[in-house]
This record gives sequence, C-alpha cells and structure tokens, in this order.
Amino acid sequence: MDNIIQSTPIVLPSPRVDIAIRPATLDDLAFIDSLQKKTTKQVGWMPTKQFEGKIKAGHVLVACATSEQSAVGRGQQLVGGAQYAADSEGILLPTAHRPLHTIPVGYLIGNDQYFKRDDVGIIYQMNVLPEYRRSLVAASLLKAQFERSAYGCKLYCCWCAQDIDANHFWEAMGFVPLAYRTGGKGKVSSGQSAVDSEGNQLPTAHRTLPTPRVHIFWQKRIREGDESTGWWFPSKTDAGAIREDRIVLPIPPGVHWSEVQPLILPRQELASDNGQLTEKTKTKREKKPVVVAAPAAKKGTAVSARGALRFSLPTPQKPEVMDKPKPVKRTKVKADPRMISAARELRDRWLERINETPILPSAKYEVCRQISESPRSMPLLAA
Repeated sequence: MDNIIQSTPIVLPSPRVDIAIRPATLDDLAFIDSLQKKTTKQVGWMPTKQFEGKIKAGHVLVACATSEQSAVGRGQQLVGGAQYAADSEGILLPTAHRPLHTIPVGYLIGNDQYFKRDDVGIIYQMNVLPEYRRSLVAASLLKAQFERSAYGCKLYCCWCAQDIDANHFWEAMGFVPLAYRTGGKGKVSSGQSAVDSEGNQLPTAHRTLPTPRVHIFWQKRIREGDESTGWWFPSKTDAGAIREDRIVLPIPPGVHWSEVQPLILPRQELASDNGQLTEKTKTKREKKPVVVAAPAAKKGTAVSARGALRFSLPTPQKPEVMDKPKPVKRTKVKADPRMISAARELRDRWLERINETPILPSAKYEVCRQISESPRSMPLLAA
C-alpha cells in the first residue's frame, strides 16, 4: 500500500465518441451475451438466465452510439433484413429494425449492494466493443453507475484477474488494490504439451497444473471529496463460477498488485507428486458403459402337419447391459473454519491500520459522485 500516493485527478472529459447511456432491456440480451462470449477470459462468464435476471432487476447499463458517423465510421458492418447481424468479430449488433443512433457499444453490470452491505457496491462486468475502447466509454458507464446508486452507498469494488490490462483502467479511475484471492485453476488439455522452465518436454507423469490465476480486489470511494470512509473487503468468498471457499488476503505493504502470488492449499491439489490420479479424477476418466448384445440364436426348423418344412424365427433377447458406475456427486470445497477465522482477524487488523492512515488513490480521472446539499425531491404519498 505504500506505493499509493495522492494525486490530483482531472475532471472526466466527454467521451471521444457520441454516446448515450440508458438501462438495458431484454432486446439488448443478444448483444450482451455475444460480447461476453468474445471476452470470457477477461470479464468472466454469466449464463443467459442470469443476464435476464440482472436486466429485469435494473442492474445493467448500456452505452449506445448516438450518431451515424460514430457507428459506421468505426468499421461496423450492418446487414439489413434480420433482427441482428454480426460484425467483423462476430458480435451481434441490431440492424435495420433499429436506427443507427441506438447501436449498443458497451455495457456495465453492477449493484449498489455487496455482501448485504448498503454502503458497498460492486461492478460485476464492464465490457466495451474493441473499436470503442480508450474512448472514455467505460469511464462514462462507471460514472453513470455511481450517480444512480443509493445515497448510502459510499464505496464501490470489483474483482479483476491479475493478468489482464483492465487493472490499469481501475487504477486510472481511482480504485485502490486492497486484497487478493486465488482464482480458477488452469488445466493442461490432452492436446497440449507441458514443458519445464527451460523449455524441455516433460513426460506425462511429471506434468503439473498451471499456476491458478489471482483476482485483485479494487475499491473506490465514490463521493467527491470523501477521504474518511473506511475501506473494507470480505475475508472469504464462496460464490461465482468456481463454487468453492476462497480466502481473501490483504496485499502486503510495499508489494505491488502485480506481484502477489496465489495461495494454494494442500487439500486442493488435484494430482500427487508421482503423477498418480486421485480417486475423483479416476472416476471422471472411466469409460462409458458398453452395451453388449447377446449372440443371436440359430434359426431352427419345424415340420408342419402337411409334412412341409418351415423355418422358425429366433426369440429376440434383450441386450445385456453392464453395470453403470455410480455418478460422483460434486461437493463444494469448504475451507477450514480455523483458516476462515484467522483470515477474518487478519482482515480486521489490517483494515484498522489502513483506516487510521489516510490512503488516497493515484487516479487519472475524477469519476466520483457529486452529492448535492439538499435531498432529491420526492413525490408526496397520498394520505
């Protein structure tokens, strides 16, 4: 945390392209889903049903191009006659059924509540078309999310994989890296070859799984001029696509966010040192049950009452089916309760320390929310 110094950010200028930000509708689902599939490694993955729920709950914002020049001049190829058409990168865009000035170019998924806390919000996904990046479209989406949040929300956070360039965006927006956790485990597929540090081919028994990704926890005070709201981060997370307990640790002082290493627990290892498979892995690799048909009976002959020979058909027999292996029930990996308690105590001690010392982000742009002196005008309720 010592590398974070105070700086004077500049006021967020207007986007370099003409855009308008609005709440998403179900008509935007095809665009959001197709853009997510192109950048799953960067933004994560959400099923379509979850997208629908987020849209219906009002947790999704969409940035749209507001001029024909900004939409067509950036190489978007539109084909009429269908509701959606794919551009040069395969991302679905609306066609003649929508005017050009409403073409979506990016979206944001967020909520002004995180871990049931009313003072902390979260950004789940931020995604912009490649041709519209570095045009302050994402920054405008972020500022719009801050402005529409509840009055009591003072902090916003996000999880970002350590190995992608989006971390520099969050840093430029004034977010502070507070903690980290171990992300998803990589895997070596059957078609890939494993090599050591010197580039030598490794035999199968000596191949190891790649190092898991690290997720950085970024947080920002969203109110303009706020320097007193205490920082916070969870000590454990158990949701998301991984579906297992993950301990959250603070970033040590003097360590940059790009230098932290993942924490691997012994119980989470998938293979032993000798390359032998565990019982769970063995069950997964068992062959599918093979259906073996019984040999057909030979055709017999029968003599009719008139002395003519007639051939009788064999009685059909049911094929014998081998016993199917019992399916392995996927159990959620739970962390040791003692480790969870220790992580919570470490978190509390660390937050007590950094909240006593003024820590200000090194922001490039000012995207904070301006709180007026008078409350918003609310309609009177009928008596």
